[in-house]
Amino acid sequence: MLKVASLLQENGAEVTVVALHRPNLPRFERHETGGFAIQRIPIVSPKHRIFGLIKWMELVIKITWSHRRADAWHCNDAEAFAIGLVAKATRPRLKLVYDCHEFESERNAKSAWLSRSVRWMEERWIHRAEEVIVVSPSIEAAYRDRYESRGMKRISLVRNVPDARALIASSHPLRCALGLDEAAFIALYQGALTFNRGVETLVAMAPMLEGTRIHLVFMGYGPLEPLVKNAAVSHAHVHLQPAVPYTEVLDYTSDADVGLVSVKPVCLSYLYCLPNKLFESIQAGIPVLVNDLPDCISLVQAYGIGEQVE
Repeated sequence: MLKVASLLQENGAEVTVVALHRPNLPRFERHETGGFAIQRIPIVSPKHRIFGLIKWMELVIKITWSHRRADAWHCNDAEAFAIGLVAKATRPRLKLVYDCHEFESERNAKSAWLSRSVRWMEERWIHRAEEVIVVSPSIEAAYRDRYESRGMKRISLVRNVPDARALIASSHPLRCALGLDEAAFIALYQGALTFNRGVETLVAMAPMLEGTRIHLVFMGYGPLEPLVKNAAVSHAHVHLQPAVPYTEVLDYTSDADVGLVSVKPVCLSYLYCLPNKLFESIQAGIPVLVNDLPDCISLVQAYGIGEQVE
C-alpha cells in the first residue's frame, strides 16, 4: 500500500489513504516521505463482537460519505472492495481497483461463512472493478478460471517485491543486536509470528540446534511472540529480534545466512503465496528454504536461489 500510494502521488494524483483511527494517532496527517494524506476514521460503536455488524455499517457510511466523490478507489482487500461497491452504487462514475493481497475467498483462519460471502460477492460484482490485482501466478490462474466468465475486465500480476536499494556495506546489525559473531550460522524467519506460518514447527526444532553453530532467529511480532520468547529463554540457539523499520529490513536480512519461508499450505491462499519475506531474502542476497509451495518453488528453482524442504 505504501508503494502504491507513493507512486500515485509522485505521478500527480492526490492520494488519501483511509484507515481506522487508533488511540494516540492523529486523525489526519501527511506521510513524511510519500507526501500522501492519511485519514483515520473514528468508530463510536461498541467494540464488543456482538456489535460487529453495527461497527461495519458505521465504517461503510463514514468512508462512503467522505470519499464517494473521489475519481478512483484502490481497495486493498475484499472488505475494502465491499465498501467500494457501496460507494459505487451511490456514484456510478467511481472507478474501483480490487487489489487482492491474498486469495481473498480462501484466506487462513477465516470462517466458512465469511469465505463463502467473499466468493459470492466476487462472483456477482467483480466485473465492477476496472482492474483486479493479484500477487502470484497461481492466484492469477485461479481468478481467471473463476471470474473471466463473470465479466472480470482485467487482471494483473504484481508480486510483493520490495523497492530495490543498496545495502549498507560490511554492516552486521542483526548479529550486533543479538550478540552473535560471524561464525554463527543464522537461519532467519521474518514476518508475522502467527499461526500456520511454521513458527511452531521451527520452535519445536530448537533442541536439535544445541551443539551446532546454527542459530534460529525470529524477527517480527504477533500472537505467537510469547512462544518464541519462551523458546529463546530456554534455548541458547533461539533468538527473538523485534521488528525493525521497513527501511532497515534488508540490512538485517542480509546479515543472516539463510531465509526461511515456512508457510503451511492449509488454505489455497497460503498454498499459492509469494510472500514478502521471499523477495526480501532474494534482494538481501541470501538463499532461501521453502516449503511445498508451488509458486515459491518455481521461483527458487528457476533462479537457483534456494531449496525446497519437506
